[in-house]
Amino acid sequence: MRARTTRLGALGSGVAALLTAVVVLTGCGAGGGAGSSSTPDGVERGIVYREAGGQRLELDACVPEEDGPHRAVVLVHGGAFEAGDRTTMTSACRLLAGLGFAAFAVDYRLVPDAYPAQVEDVSGAVSWLREPEQVERFGLDGSVSLIGSSAGAIIALSTAEALASTATPVDSVVALSAAGDLTAEAAQMGTPAEELEAVVLAYLGCQTIDACPVAVDASPVTGAADLPPTLLIHGSDELIPIEQAEELAAALEAAGVPHELIVVDGAKHGLQLIDNSTRTAIAAFLVTNSSS
Repeated sequence: MRARTTRLGALGSGVAALLTAVVVLTGCGAGGGAGSSSTPDGVERGIVYREAGGQRLELDACVPEEDGPHRAVVLVHGGAFEAGDRTTMTSACRLLAGLGFAAFAVDYRLVPDAYPAQVEDVSGAVSWLREPEQVERFGLDGSVSLIGSSAGAIIALSTAEALASTATPVDSVVALSAAGDLTAEAAQMGTPAEELEAVVLAYLGCQTIDACPVAVDASPVTGAADLPPTLLIHGSDELIPIEQAEELAAALEAAGVPHELIVVDGAKHGLQLIDNSTRTAIAAFLVTNSSS
């Protein structure tokens, strides 16, 4: 078992560093398919991977120019469960392709659709990528990992748990600014922003946090024992209290799940936590913890 907490100093320009890295690491291209379009930046956009709740759910693909097979990474966006879409992950998608991964930024159903709709959607994307047709189309090696940011980190963790006992488990998961515990007790951790409770209630489909039994099942900490190797990256003084990450890391430790918690000094949240130091850690983690 590998368990470690790493503290990093302030990471400088955050998202700006990510965008700079994308310019340097440009290898990203995929062949066009029905219902999709390929653009000069090498991103194949608008690929329908699932239909659910009357919605056509799409993903964007960033595949290295070099021949495969490639490790696949599914990117799950944030947005408080009610906003955002896959395009917020485009920079990360292209960055991962430049590092040699086949990356797929996915849409999922938003609030008012409640849990577990989002988990079902991302699980569907993983299963879709494991189909022989997609493995051949994108030059994949059969491994799939998840990266989620903020609300997307919660969904990514829950998806990894949900798929643990299926024919399409994921190899690893990276969670940026995840809340591991969504129960009423967790609301007392640290000093959470007042609006966070309303965000969680909408996701869970509950009226009050004290009368929300689904909160236990929807909390990644509950299913920590079923998680694959997990990398948690969290700001020391950000929107989601650091205690959330520490509780999840402790649950992973108790369950014997290989994991690492990287704590970045400051208030940066979600994708803002990605820069040179954490980017290197993420890439090394994905390579080490895949079936390739």
